[in-house]
Amino acid sequence: MKKVFAILVLCAISFTFAQSATIAEPAPREHRGFYNSSSFGFALNWFDNSMEDLDKYGNKIERDIHFYEYYGTTFMLGEFKFGYAFGNLVALHTVFNFAFYIGTVDYYEEHYQSVCMAEGLCLESPNPDRHDDEDPTSGDGYNIRTYLGFGATFYPFRDKNSSLHGAFVGGSVGYTLFVNAGHRENGNGGIGFELEMGKEWWVNDRLSIGFGLGFAHFGLVWATVDSHRTDNVLSLSFRLTRG
Repeated sequence: MKKVFAILVLCAISFTFAQSATIAEPAPREHRGFYNSSSFGFALNWFDNSMEDLDKYGNKIERDIHFYEYYGTTFMLGEFKFGYAFGNLVALHTVFNFAFYIGTVDYYEEHYQSVCMAEGLCLESPNPDRHDDEDPTSGDGYNIRTYLGFGATFYPFRDKNSSLHGAFVGGSVGYTLFVNAGHRENGNGGIGFELEMGKEWWVNDRLSIGFGLGFAHFGLVWATVDSHRTDNVLSLSFRLTRG
């Protein structure tokens, strides 16, 4: 019985390896083998960022919070994917993008103080001694941001005669980093995801062009407060895909 089972396992393994060559083998107008997709387009970026400073003096704690609310646009979003496509169905790839945004940043501050009792209880209240820079201000903000992640793109309609052939959905998870210059400089980083859907059309056996609509959302991680730690990007891009 053990010998029969071993023979069946060997046959299954041999069949799998025999089929694996056709799964990734390049074929005309199919996503197999090396995969490279580059896209360029328009994007909106908005974030709520904050920086919290804590200073302790004996049993007294001063907490200052700096709030940044940004909205900007760009026509220079660039994104690049490199990976490997399997079975004309899915491509696994890294993702890298960068952009320079022009927009507006709104800024304001809040100040609090806490007095801690001997038993460890701290009572927080607005700090009446801090009034500098409390009035909200607004000005030009120039945002430079990057994203690095890993994800997959799926091409579920494999029938080449279908009008939906070339439609795709994809996503990735990764890390973003941005620096905002101009009025009230600030920056932060965050972990999140990107989602994209769109359509491509083959122009020759290995090259296709198309468009994609994307959305990205990140939770900011550096010295933030709960109400201001999110970052979002909405994009419309034109794609050039090989493989």
